[in-house]
Amino acid sequence: MESVSFKKQAVTPVTTNVNTNPVNKPVTVTNTNGYGFTTTNFDDGWTSTVQADWVDVTKGNIKVLLHYPKQGTIFPADPDPLTRAAWDILVAPRYSNLRNFRTAYISTYDRPYLGMGYATSNSTGKQVFIVFFRRGDSGWIEFIAPDKNAFIQYFKFDPEAIKWDSNSDLLNPLAVMANYNKFGIAAGDFTGTWSSDFTGVQQLYNVYTGNYAGMNINQSNQTFQFGAGGSYSWSILSVNGQVGTMRYSNAKSSGKFTVLNNWQIRFTDIEGKPKKYNAFFSCIKGARVLKMLDADYPGSGIYLVFGKK
Repeated sequence: MESVSFKKQAVTPVTTNVNTNPVNKPVTVTNTNGYGFTTTNFDDGWTSTVQADWVDVTKGNIKVLLHYPKQGTIFPADPDPLTRAAWDILVAPRYSNLRNFRTAYISTYDRPYLGMGYATSNSTGKQVFIVFFRRGDSGWIEFIAPDKNAFIQYFKFDPEAIKWDSNSDLLNPLAVMANYNKFGIAAGDFTGTWSSDFTGVQQLYNVYTGNYAGMNINQSNQTFQFGAGGSYSWSILSVNGQVGTMRYSNAKSSGKFTVLNNWQIRFTDIEGKPKKYNAFFSCIKGARVLKMLDADYPGSGIYLVFGKK
């Protein structure tokens, strides 16, 4: 049971590509839930710690809570009622004396949602300034600062000045915080079955007539079964092509896996050759998801996401 540190390169919002070179910075470990690492130190000064209902990310006098998905917090609705509903579930129970609460949004293709206000923390008795945020698949993120000036000093904009036509780039420093839900891997973390499912559907139309030309489907299931002594078995099943002319393929292999460091794992045989992956865990309520990316051929940089059965 350890903490882990690594260097983090500049990233774009809501991506997971980060440098994994470790740096040394001791930290106290909290609730482990059976995994090797529950704390990550980033070289930009942020520290992430696994908690029961969120990932706690701190730096100086700023605290950020990366809330795990929860029923009733994401549903089709206009910005104001959606933000208020999520606030009431995720934020309100931990505060009292809420003042000057307001919501805001920016009209753009991945419309961001904002809620904000001043309140008294039930745990500390101190007044704080809270900003509540979600954009795209970032999940709900709660920013807690001693006051609004402290928030502005770090994130470089006044949230109370946000309007429907504001520049959405102002919110990039908030969205990027979703990347801090990232924890190292250890050899003992993998025992059991982990699977990843992908489905893509493409509707086809004739470029000249506009008539419907069918549907193209790409679907795959990839599974790792991790056993004792560093053993594993791997399989993949894929289906692709147009409806009526689908093609099926599958492959299997087995061998030994080695955790090379806190952020990489190597398999002796995947489709007939050794393969190395960049890998890390992200947390959800009561569980973790394993994210892996081919280290030698990263392609688009999109990680495969595996859940434990």
